[in-house]
Amino acid sequence: ITVEVDDLVANKNMKELSKYLKNKDTKCSGHVIVRQQNSEYLYIPYLDCGEAYKTSTLKDYIIANQGIVESGDGLYTINNEYIYRGEYLNNYVSFAGQTWRILKIDVDGNIKLLQDETKLRNVWDNRYNVEAKSSVGINNYELSRINKALNDLYNSFSDDDKKYITTKDLCIGKRFIGDTTNDGKTECSELFEDQNIGLIQVNEFIMASLDSNCEKVRDGACQNYNYLSKYSGEWWTITPNAVDTHNVYQITRGIINTSNSSISKLVRASIYLNNDVIYVSGDGSKENPYVFK
Repeated sequence: ITVEVDDLVANKNMKELSKYLKNKDTKCSGHVIVRQQNSEYLYIPYLDCGEAYKTSTLKDYIIANQGIVESGDGLYTINNEYIYRGEYLNNYVSFAGQTWRILKIDVDGNIKLLQDETKLRNVWDNRYNVEAKSSVGINNYELSRINKALNDLYNSFSDDDKKYITTKDLCIGKRFIGDTTNDGKTECSELFEDQNIGLIQVNEFIMASLDSNCEKVRDGACQNYNYLSKYSGEWWTITPNAVDTHNVYQITRGIINTSNSSISKLVRASIYLNNDVIYVSGDGSKENPYVFK
């Protein structure tokens, strides 16, 4: 809900805005958005004092200050989303005592983050697979071991941090190796609704590359001009292979491969920040990541 300053003044929660101003010629207006997020309440104050000061959300600050590009490294508009593409990007965010990378700003204005560093390792799934006649796992994300591991990670966040994480439908559709559909339609053909945490989709890794020869999962060119290819080790995506019921796509030094889901690999979590988070400081560089409140 939105609470206007006049209501706060009338209820004696605060003085009139003019009482706080040193420059009496400055005129200000404001309101507070109150959001219930994951059983917690988040209070987001907005203040507009014209040229003197104006509250900016993180998403609006990024779009206004980094701008939109049509070539080279930067922020692209694709299907009404803002997507980071390229190799050298200022898309770092500090949150929950960790550094994250911004993957995109979605159509609702929510900001999708990916862990920049992780030590968590887990199997994607290790259940007995009837088709494979072995305990090589089943690539159903909703019932997977990695889904549980990610929810355990989410539960380790403080209640204060959880207030900034918004629930989203996760795209868990299965993908064929030769599929060249990279707009998310394949991955989002199946949804896991109202989740707090997940993993990167295969198409998101492909879309991050600026190489025109990167079209499908086995294209080696996808590691070119792609900031997501810089991570060492093997790490899981959320996307299952459409052919084998025990195979899942994983990324190894910038190359997308399939793997038995029962093998332990790095878990690089992904979350969405709600669209109301307020910019505080930072320029998005690794040395000076974005900070919000």
